[in-house]
Amino acid sequence: MAKKIAARRNGDEYQARVFWLKLLELRTSDYVKSVTLESDRVSFVDDVVVSYREPIKDQVTGKREVVCDFFQCKYHMTQHGAFTHENLIDPKFINNQNSMLKRLYDAYVELSEELHPDAYRLYIFSNWHWADHDALAKHLHEETIRPTFYENGPRSVVGQVRSRLAAHLSISEEKLHAFLNTVRFTLGKNLVDLARDMEPRLKLAGLKPIDPTVTHIPYDSLPWELFAQGRNSFDKADFYQLIHEEKLIAPSATEHSEISIQSFAQFARRPTDLQVAHLDLLPLFDRRFPITDADWKQEIPEEISAFILDEKLMDVPQPIHLFFDCHLSIAFFAGHLVSPKHRIQIIPTQKNGSDYTLWEQSTPDTDTALWMFQTIGKIDEEVILEISVTHDIQKQLQSYLLTQGYSELPHIQVAPIGGVGFHAVSGGPHAWQLGYQLAEQLREKFPDTCQTVHLFFAGPVALAYILGHTLRHITPNIQLYEYDFEGQRDARTYYPSLRIPYQP
Repeated sequence: MAKKIAARRNGDEYQARVFWLKLLELRTSDYVKSVTLESDRVSFVDDVVVSYREPIKDQVTGKREVVCDFFQCKYHMTQHGAFTHENLIDPKFINNQNSMLKRLYDAYVELSEELHPDAYRLYIFSNWHWADHDALAKHLHEETIRPTFYENGPRSVVGQVRSRLAAHLSISEEKLHAFLNTVRFTLGKNLVDLARDMEPRLKLAGLKPIDPTVTHIPYDSLPWELFAQGRNSFDKADFYQLIHEEKLIAPSATEHSEISIQSFAQFARRPTDLQVAHLDLLPLFDRRFPITDADWKQEIPEEISAFILDEKLMDVPQPIHLFFDCHLSIAFFAGHLVSPKHRIQIIPTQKNGSDYTLWEQSTPDTDTALWMFQTIGKIDEEVILEISVTHDIQKQLQSYLLTQGYSELPHIQVAPIGGVGFHAVSGGPHAWQLGYQLAEQLREKFPDTCQTVHLFFAGPVALAYILGHTLRHITPNIQLYEYDFEGQRDARTYYPSLRIPYQP
């Protein structure tokens, strides 16, 4: 009896933590519309339901159509079990008359009456892993079943698995494929893992952290207490009210201030009510592109300048932590505006998923070489500067330079000596040293005749701010460029953005 009670309580805590992981996105994401615990919208995948304000992109289909996610949580007291394709069709696996696969398929059929299959996803969330020996295991990648599962013929091992799953549901393999495209497996997350996942999200949301010195975690029990009151579905306003009623807001900092700049919607950002100032440039943009290209020349730089140079920022507690929910060009321009003469101390913040770190300024030390340089052509009045940090931009850039007639201009290609990648910058001190050294070396390379730099950059947004600050005097004019990541204009290519200095 005691084991059953413990299992039920742990199962409830597991579901509550999955609920909180999604609930926190109401505060830190621009996309989440509502989060529901124990939804009555559909059977089985009803533990947690997330609805989005606008369709989000699914990485499997590549389509921007997902409007809802449905979660079923399966917590097991022991860690020795595992998922297999046989368990999916065995009712005993979930102690039900119907198998997990059948219950998922019934939910799929039910939801498909109101939504297109590309518009929702069905998640199985569990602390068990997928068995390595299972024939389906090697066809799983990042929660999804890969297309390779459908490639081999009916006599192959995987073909026999497909046939078995389809026969269990009494459907064709074509319909099985369409159904499984909606299914996701988030496995191997135990209660401790979920608590660790919650920590950075609580930090980003400005809520009290989980106290490791006490047994009772209020985040585990609160959802069920609210559920008993009939409060199981929350939108942004409901959640804001809840965290204030329950006194979940972390104490306000007195030794620093926070500000942010936003120019496009974010999946993870710092809430604006925690900040002393926030620049909202969203009305000037249609997703990644400005409403009119002319806005890059005047209105956008004017608003950034007025925000960053506002004398009121001198009167708030220093230093100021600056959060970037914006284009790289905007972060670069903000860094350019902050002169050492200003009586404000800004520390750029770098987000990493739901977490963030402060990239504090360090003392210049240019003794150790940090950049690899390649110069093509003789530099005179104009030069192309390619800064590759998170990824190599040369491939995407060459076609753009050719179409714009810039391919004959001299090039300087730079990349960190440690290599290009998402871990190319180790943190704040490294980022500032990269900025200092790049400025020093470019001053040596640019002749007095050089008037304009066409700057293309791929790297962390906080590094864009740092480079904007350190490269302030390398040349009279800098033309910045952005990349069309989403192919919004049917061409994944670069386009000109801000120009420094801008003409008011």
